Order: sequence, then C-alpha cells, then structure tokens
Amino acid sequence: MLLNVLSTAWRICIFRAGPQDLPAATQAVAHAVMLAVVVQAVQFQLTLPLLAAIAQSVVAVVVVWAFTTGVLNMRGTPERAPQTASALLMTNAIFSLLLVPLLLPMIPAMEAIAKDPEAQVDVPGLALAGTVALSAWSIAVSVWIFRNAMEARNALAIACALGLALTVYIVAGGVGMLLAPQG
Repeated sequence: MLLNVLSTAWRICIFRAGPQDLPAATQAVAHAVMLAVVVQAVQFQLTLPLLAAIAQSVVAVVVVWAFTTGVLNMRGTPERAPQTASALLMTNAIFSLLLVPLLLPMIPAMEAIAKDPEAQVDVPGLALAGTVALSAWSIAVSVWIFRNAMEARNALAIACALGLALTVYIVAGGVGMLLAPQG
C-alpha cells in the first residue's frame, strides 16, 4: 500500500493525479502521517536538535491536518479531508527529501546568520536557486491539491495554499525555535 500511496503522491506532484486518487483507507492515511513526520524530522534536524526537530515535525503535521479539515469543513466537504491532508503531507514529504541536498551546502550560512543576523555570508547560488524553485513547485502542487479537493477557482486555492504555508511556518517554526538551544 505504501508504494501505491507514494506513486500517487508523485503523480500529484507532476499534476497527473489529485487528492481524490489517494486511498481513503485508514492505513493509507497513517502511512502519510508517519512518512511526513519522519521526513520532516530529518529535514528539520539539519538545523535543530533531534527533540526539537521531531516536535516541529509533529506540530507541522497537526497544523496541515487541522488547516485542511477546517477549510474543507467551511466548503461543506469534510469527507475529503483525509485524502486532501494525506496528499499535502505526502507531496510535502517528497519535496522535503528533494530539498535536503540543496539545504546541506547552505547550513554554514544559516548557522552564521542565526548567531549574528547582520553577518555577511555567502550562500551558494545554485543551492539557493534550487531551493526557491522547489518551494515554488511545492506551492503550485498545494494549489493543485486544494483546487481539486474544493472544486474551487485558482484564487481560493492559491489563498489556501499560501495560508497553509504561512500557518505551518509560523506555528511549527515557532515550536522549533522555542525548543532549539539558544546560543
């Protein structure tokens, strides 16, 4: 089942499937949640201690789930929440894995800025460009998922995708910052 879910998630990433193509079975949803937590914890641990990375990852998954459920409840389609949240979590896990090799060369610059926000650092241009490109692709996929799940126009789907990204950044990022050691 996991391979089927991953294959469908990749097809969603390339705009060949939608959240409705994911299985709604509890086991498929559990796979999506577990994979998302593990992959995001790996990504977050590039700059955070293990406990903070795990906590930030769990919070990010909860935020995605709550935001998606809330939006779909407002649209009158709460039954679509498990597949939609699973699609968002699985595609985000794929993008997180793709981001790791791009983030690795940027860690020294991120650490220097964390210590001194006014530090002059050299950020590898190719890694930065790749990160921006993957982030834009990820947002486009989230728009695609919301558009399919809500049967909505692009403007509403864009608002939901950006709202979700901002909410995850603020809430989960805040948890990571609270739990990270202060240096």
